[in-house]
Amino acid sequence: MTTRIQQDRVRIALVTVAYVVIGWLGYRLLDLGARPSPIWMSAGIALAGVYLWGNRVVLGVFAGDFLLSVVLGKNIEVAVFSAVGSALAALFGAKLLRYGKFSPALGRIHDVILLVFLGALLPAMVNASIDVLGRAWMSQWTWRTFGQYWAIIWLGDVTGVLMITPILLRSLYHRRHFWKDQEPHRFLEAFFCMSLLFVVGWVVLGAKGSSDRLDQWSVVGYLEYLPFPFVAWAALRFQTWGAVSANFAISALALIGLARKAGPFILQTPDVTRAAIVLQIFLAIVMATSLFLSAAIVDRQRIDRALTETLEREHLLTQVALRVHQSLDLDHVLHTIVEEIRDFLNVEQVYIGHCQEDGARVVAESRGSGIFSLMGWVPEPELLGELGQLFKRSNAIIADNTAKVQTLPYLMGYYEHLGVQSSLVLPLSANNEQLGALVLHQYSAPRHWQKGEVKLLEQLATQVSIAIYQARLYRQVRALNNNLERQVEERTLEIRQKVKENERLYEMKTVFLQAVAHDLRTSLMGLVMLLKNLQHRSGDCITLSKPILDRLVQSGDRQLTLIDALAENHFAEQRPLQLNRQTFSLSERVDTWIEDWRSECQRSGAKLINLIPEDLPPISADANHIYQVFRNLIENALKHNPPGLQLAIDARLDRDWIYCSVSDNGVGMDEEQCQHLFGLYVRNLHNQHLTGIGLGSYQCRQIIEAHGGTIGVKSTPDVGSRIWFTLPIASVAAGVNA
Repeated sequence: MTTRIQQDRVRIALVTVAYVVIGWLGYRLLDLGARPSPIWMSAGIALAGVYLWGNRVVLGVFAGDFLLSVVLGKNIEVAVFSAVGSALAALFGAKLLRYGKFSPALGRIHDVILLVFLGALLPAMVNASIDVLGRAWMSQWTWRTFGQYWAIIWLGDVTGVLMITPILLRSLYHRRHFWKDQEPHRFLEAFFCMSLLFVVGWVVLGAKGSSDRLDQWSVVGYLEYLPFPFVAWAALRFQTWGAVSANFAISALALIGLARKAGPFILQTPDVTRAAIVLQIFLAIVMATSLFLSAAIVDRQRIDRALTETLEREHLLTQVALRVHQSLDLDHVLHTIVEEIRDFLNVEQVYIGHCQEDGARVVAESRGSGIFSLMGWVPEPELLGELGQLFKRSNAIIADNTAKVQTLPYLMGYYEHLGVQSSLVLPLSANNEQLGALVLHQYSAPRHWQKGEVKLLEQLATQVSIAIYQARLYRQVRALNNNLERQVEERTLEIRQKVKENERLYEMKTVFLQAVAHDLRTSLMGLVMLLKNLQHRSGDCITLSKPILDRLVQSGDRQLTLIDALAENHFAEQRPLQLNRQTFSLSERVDTWIEDWRSECQRSGAKLINLIPEDLPPISADANHIYQVFRNLIENALKHNPPGLQLAIDARLDRDWIYCSVSDNGVGMDEEQCQHLFGLYVRNLHNQHLTGIGLGSYQCRQIIEAHGGTIGVKSTPDVGSRIWFTLPIASVAAGVNA
């Protein structure tokens, strides 16, 4: 707020000083005394200042006019009336121009009409009326000369506004327009035109000769219009800049001629007051005509540019539509579109964001040198949500100046983070589905997006949406085709696998029957041979020794175990194992179990060692099933290795699990045997020379997995094997059960 007040004070002071200096120079140049000036340049300064810097600057107009009146020797009452009239005229003219949406560029006939009528003619009436009425009321002027003085003041303000205001507006807002993109010969033409204008204007309006020559000049009619062709030349060739420059030059020459008591108006009219009025009318006509002429040329050029741009836009739309319908390469189409948009609209960055299944990302981009690349950028979901909200309200998000736009927080943060000065975002949609967005950024300065540009981009966004939707349909068709082919291949593969599986099952069934017959035959043959040996003994009563009885019991137990294993593994695929979990110490149980296996190990010449530490935490498991796991592993090791085997049972704590292992130094297994060790009936498939059906290892895997653990094997041929498995400690198992 303080800065604004200080800025207003500076502007008020500038207007005051400029008003006083220009007005004082005009009076001193023309030596007017108490008479009004025929060209009141301070009126143009007052109107331009109030229009450009706001209504508060009218205080500077009032102060400047009052001080100037005092400096020129006018009394206080006259100074007050003059200051009030000048201030009200400037304020009234500025308000009328703003109401009529006047443009300082003066590039339309509409703007020239507003300046001539609403900025010059009507406000000047206010100043002339207040000033003349005040002087007449104080008897400084007679009512007989009221109309004459009123006309001089009115026309003086009009010519001052038409002379000074346009050149001030152009100098402040469009001072670089003339120098921009001009060819060298244009400057030479401008210099030649203004030189001829000064020469002819000086000869006609400012030259002063002998009395004889004065008489000759006086009989020449319409000599004052000789500079007009050069004014028209400047307006036609250089438009607004040429018109305001020529107006300023011709007005300055007229003032110089009036000060020198020279020129056709002084020569043709003996009355100086009438000569001043004629001069004012002449200047008003010349300046208004040149401004209208320049505005007409600008309008014509604008229409020509609009027609050219329309043709170029139609050509661009045609080319884009042709590429969209001819190509299915979406990436190439999108990159071509953003390149053509950036070249056509001269934008610093253009990119396309595409909403895909894995999220939205930038898929095509065209940018100028030094611009940060957004290719592949994935916007935040919050930013996408805000864009969706804004798209529901409008078909486009237009921000001519992002610093002055009040928008949602994530979008504003996006502008600030990238340093975007101006932005235009258009949605891409098809069939009520959001496909993405077309985004244009300007970083160097704010930019006003024209209606024609927005309409063109909306049409291009439609073509981009068609390209994306067309590519999506093509991908879907291609995916359906690939899926159909894949399904055919999968069905063919499944049929082939079924055939192979049936062949394998038939082979397994044959092996299984042979294995069952072999194992059962072995057990039964031993039992039958023992019974036959007893049958051939003499006597009716036969006494069995303890070892023979033990062998009969062991043979029966083996047969029962084999039958139970067959039945249990047959139904294991249909129902899970039923576990009776107990909490116990693995070390203590293994010590007990080793006593049961020690006699069998001694018969095989094997040595069994328990390396399980006593401080292991208790486990929660089915003791009978865990006993069966250790027994199967030990029996398999004894069965498939030569005598003299060394066996070791070990366990250790691994996080929340007990890592158990059964190791031996036997013949070992190759890699293929290890991979298929825990499969059903595998041992006979890969080792036809070995006895047994391989149910023990498969059953071990089922028991361990039912407890939630895993089982595996590490083996090296001729070195030995180590079969390991994991069991949960009691606290973990309790949490899982809960």
